[in-house]
Amino acid sequence: PKIYRKHVFVGKKGEPMLYVRLNKALYGLLKSALYWYKKLVGELKEMGFELNPYDPCVANKTINGSQMTVTWHVDDLKVSHVESIEVTKFILSMAKIYGPNITVSRGPVHDYLGMDLDYSERGNVKISMIKYLKKIFASFPEVIKSIRDTPAADHIFQVRDDDSKLLPEEQAQAFHHTVAQLLFLCMRARPDIQTTVSFLTK
Repeated sequence: PKIYRKHVFVGKKGEPMLYVRLNKALYGLLKSALYWYKKLVGELKEMGFELNPYDPCVANKTINGSQMTVTWHVDDLKVSHVESIEVTKFILSMAKIYGPNITVSRGPVHDYLGMDLDYSERGNVKISMIKYLKKIFASFPEVIKSIRDTPAADHIFQVRDDDSKLLPEEQAQAFHHTVAQLLFLCMRARPDIQTTVSFLTK
C-alpha cells in the first residue's frame, strides 16, 4: 500500500494511526466484493452472456442451440450445459483469466460450503448436510446422552432465573461455536430446527 497522506493521526488511546491508499482491492471489504462482481460480469458479457433480469448472479448464453447457465456465489461459479465439451471450453476461458490453478469439480455430486449437492437423479437435486452435522457432533466437547424428536416444546422459551450463572469461558466458547454452526445448518438444510436455534442465539 501507498501512504495516502504524510500525516499521522493519534487515536483515543494515544496510539498513532497511519492512513494508506491500497493499490488493489483488499479481500473482505464490501467495496472489494463489488469490484469483483463488476469484473466477473464484464468478463461474462464479453463472452456473450446475458444477465438474468431477476437475479444478477445468473447469466445465460445460447450455445449450439442449448442454454449455458452460469450461477455464482461470491467467487464460486456453477456452470451447466448439455454438452460437457462446452463446459470445458468455459473452464479454459476462466483459466486464461485467473490462472491454471483454479479449482474445478465435475460430476453429479458436489461438496459446497458444507452442503452435499447431488444431481444424480435427472431433473432433481438433493441437498443434504449429514456430514456437516456429524462434524458438529464429533467436535462438541460434551457427551450427548440422549436424543429428542424435537426440543421445540411449549416451554422452550421459559428460562429459570433462580440458579442461572455464566458458563466458564471454555464452555461458553464451545457453546457459541456450536450454535453458530447450527445457525448455518438451519438456514440451508434443516429449517425444522430454526425455532430451537432462535432460542439458543438469545
